[in-house]
Amino acid sequence: MKIAITILSKITEGASAYRVGMLLLGSVLAACEAPLNLEHVEAEGARDLRRYDMLQAVAHSGSEVMVVSSVGAVIASTDSGKNWQRSELPGRPALIGITACPSGQFYALDTDRRVWRRDGEQWQSSAIDTPEAVLSIHCAPNGRLWVSAAFGTLFWAEGDMQDWTEFSLYEDLQFTAVRFVDEQKGYALGEFGTVLTSTDGGDSWVTLEPIPNEFYPMGVDFLDANTGWAGGLDGVVWQTTDGGVSWQRQQTVTSAPIYNVHASERGVFAVGGSAKLVELQDGEWQLFAGAPEVLAFMRGVDTLGDGTLLVAGGGGTLAVIPLAEAEALTNNNR
Repeated sequence: MKIAITILSKITEGASAYRVGMLLLGSVLAACEAPLNLEHVEAEGARDLRRYDMLQAVAHSGSEVMVVSSVGAVIASTDSGKNWQRSELPGRPALIGITACPSGQFYALDTDRRVWRRDGEQWQSSAIDTPEAVLSIHCAPNGRLWVSAAFGTLFWAEGDMQDWTEFSLYEDLQFTAVRFVDEQKGYALGEFGTVLTSTDGGDSWVTLEPIPNEFYPMGVDFLDANTGWAGGLDGVVWQTTDGGVSWQRQQTVTSAPIYNVHASERGVFAVGGSAKLVELQDGEWQLFAGAPEVLAFMRGVDTLGDGTLLVAGGGGTLAVIPLAEAEALTNNNR
C-alpha cells in the first residue's frame, strides 16, 4: 500500500487573497500495491499542525492564543496567530475545551474529567471527582473556573484548582455551556432547552423558561447581560434579548449543525459542520465572505485583539482572517 501525504500551507490567491491569514490542512490519499514511504510520515511528525489534529477550541489573552486538539496537542501563538508552536500534554489526553482567565492564565479540559493549567512551560492537571461526562470549560471575569457536565451538574473552582464545588439539578440532562458576562451575572445552558441564570457569581442559580422545542444548545455565547445566542442541530440559532426570559428563533443560511457561537464587539459568528462559518449582519445570519474553503468541520472561533478572526477545526484546519478586509468585501458585494 502506498500512502502519499500532501500538506497544504497557502494564502488563497486572486479575489479571495485577503481571506486567510494562515491556513494549514492535512489530507491523505491512498492507493494499493505499492511500498510504504515513511519519508512523508516523518515530515508530518515535525509539523506544528498535523492532518490528524481535530482542533476543538480556541482562546486568547492579549496577543497570546491557544488552540487544543483531541490528540493532546496545544498549538500556541504569542503574536496573535502569526507564528505557532506545538506542544503535547503528558499522556496525550483528548482535549475538548480551553479558556483564558482575566489573569492571563489558560486552562484546558479533557474527556477524562481533568482540568489542565499551564505552569511556565509545563501543564499541571487537576481531576474532578465525578463519574459524569464533562462537556465545557469557562473562566468567569471573577477568575472562577466553571466546568459543565452531565446529570445536570456544574463544577467550579478558584484558579488554583485546589477544591471543586458541585452544583447539580440531579436530572438526566447535560449542561453544555456556562457563560458569565461580568463578575456576578452568568448563564448555564443545557439539554432540553434548559436555561439557568445567576446574579451572585454562581453561588446560586435560578431556572428560567426553557428554550422551545427541547432544544440542545451546542454553541452558546452572550454579548452582554441581556443578549445571547444558542446554536444547535440543522443550523438552528435562538436569540434572547431579555436575559434568557424569552428566546426567538432566527433564520439561518445553513442546515449544518452549529458547534460554536462567538459574540464580541467585532461581530457575532458561528461555526459548525461542513466547514460552515456564518455571521450575524443587520439581524440576519449569512455566510461569512472570508470563510476558509475546506471540507472539515469547524469548532473553534474567536476574535483576536489585532482585528482578526480565528477559526479552527478538523484535519488540522487553522485560519486567521483579517476582519476589516472581509467586511470591505461584504459591503462591496451588497
